[in-house]
Amino acid sequence: MTMRPITFSLAVLLGVGGLLAGEIPARASDLVISGFVTDAVTGARLPGVCVARDAAGSQCLALTDSTGYFASDAGDLGASAGQTWDLYFIKSGYQTAYSERFVLSAPVRFNQVLAPGGQGPLCPSSRPDPPTRAVYLPNVTKTLGGGAGWQTPFIVQNTGTQATTLEVSFYRFLNGACARRRVVSALAPATSFADVPNNDNDLPGDTQFAVVVRSFGAPVVSVVNGHAGAGVVTEVFSYVGTAVGANKVFLPNITRRFFGYVTPFIIQNLGSAEAAVTASFIGFDGSPGPAIVRQIPVGGSKFIDPNSEPGLVDGRQYSVTVTSAQPVSVVVNTHNDAFGGSYHCCPPTIGDPVAYATNGIAAGAPRVYGPYAAKNAPGGHVSTIVVQNMSANNISPRLDFAPLGGTGPTQSFASPSPIAPGASWAFDPRSVLGTTTPCTASSATCLGEGEYSFVADSGDATASIGVAVNVISPTTAAGYTGIAAPATKVFAPNVTRVLGGPPGGWTTPILLQSVTATAATVEWRRFSDGQLVLTQTVQVPPGRAMRIDPRDVAGLSDNTQYSVVMTGTGGTIAAVVRVSAIEGDAAFYEAFAEPAAP
Repeated sequence: MTMRPITFSLAVLLGVGGLLAGEIPARASDLVISGFVTDAVTGARLPGVCVARDAAGSQCLALTDSTGYFASDAGDLGASAGQTWDLYFIKSGYQTAYSERFVLSAPVRFNQVLAPGGQGPLCPSSRPDPPTRAVYLPNVTKTLGGGAGWQTPFIVQNTGTQATTLEVSFYRFLNGACARRRVVSALAPATSFADVPNNDNDLPGDTQFAVVVRSFGAPVVSVVNGHAGAGVVTEVFSYVGTAVGANKVFLPNITRRFFGYVTPFIIQNLGSAEAAVTASFIGFDGSPGPAIVRQIPVGGSKFIDPNSEPGLVDGRQYSVTVTSAQPVSVVVNTHNDAFGGSYHCCPPTIGDPVAYATNGIAAGAPRVYGPYAAKNAPGGHVSTIVVQNMSANNISPRLDFAPLGGTGPTQSFASPSPIAPGASWAFDPRSVLGTTTPCTASSATCLGEGEYSFVADSGDATASIGVAVNVISPTTAAGYTGIAAPATKVFAPNVTRVLGGPPGGWTTPILLQSVTATAATVEWRRFSDGQLVLTQTVQVPPGRAMRIDPRDVAGLSDNTQYSVVMTGTGGTIAAVVRVSAIEGDAAFYEAFAEPAAP
């Protein structure tokens, strides 16, 4: 590919915070470089050009917008005090939010030398005292991909009995540098705080962050709701923050161009030193895959995109084990940008894009609970379920399905063959067990049509499994991880009733599963003032699940957000929350078990 030379017209070289011309910024992120990339021959401004700090184009700082304009600060460049740097303008040949392939054009050198400095006004020093609890969010974005690109509002709920103060720190994906640190005071018990990065004028746009929330006074939990686009082309995902990392994290279902689906995953370092992280792949057919390594700074995140990694095969599913000497957390972002309602079915067709996110699994259990599964349910929803062996020995897991909200008989299906350590078994309810032959009628080898809750049983009381649930319809894709630790009390930080207004606003039904409880109380608190609006009691037979739709709950209001606390009567419960609107995509997130005392 032959490229014309590209020149750069410098528009602005200023410090933020009203620095005068000629003043030297205190730190790299206080220096903003912006301008237009133009064609040297025609003078036309060029959209979609990558601005990078290395000749390989491995770190794309920003893409020029539709007018050819870009803005980037020196913190993005990885520049430090007393250092000079180069900028390269690289024409994009292929680009997603997670992977880039570029053709080098013309480099330009800036001879600006930065003076030594302190933390700067946007990222003051962190509190020195230990927090009551820290929560880690591996992937938070602001206008990633442009104005209609990915944004990730996140919600933090106080699960304690007293008010707490939050310290929220944003770290850049590129180099792990702190971009912003803010304080939220006096968050009351059981109430929630929401941050919308797109509304944060002090954060750079078209940027990915790793976020650390430190709570001083009470334990907290957090959920991230990502979305892009609008109307029928809206894509959404949701995942939950992690309070405790692990040295080994399991990902049951990672794909590379699998019927249009790809699953980039993002790894955050929760430790006290830079982490060398290894992701080891095993094909669902048992074939070995590569071991991919990332170096990740403290608090920062790095991604692995299967579509861009050598050694992985198109059209294949993998189970992955992530290992590190430092504790880490992982989020899997599944997406299909040419979605036509196909999955385990047929070549993808052009349609509305879809996406969903699931957390990596750090702790499994002999029995794992799934509050929702479906086969040809209303809206055409189907759930494929992937069980990963987190044990050191072979296992033969089983799935037990109970009708949602009903008293009908359960159906059970065991894996056709033993599952090796680290490997996964995929159950597709549309097919006869162990085959790809379609089936509809309920039988010993075919799940009947309808909606269900389920229990995944490892078959060995000493074994451990993890479960990924993929809920696909002709227009949506969503997913969640099975719940390994049901509890007496669980928290849902963000539950909405027609948020944005009827008829098409966001509504988040709860799927509540009893493990041993006979009933549950559900407390609804308004976001706006933290007031307890309603307490309801619901009956849930042990081993079954039910749907609680906010639109059907008298006493709740449209266009309103709630934080919800659910408490089992006489036993334990588990729950997931489904995020959806009339148009566009959908998502799930898992309700939180009551955190252990700090």
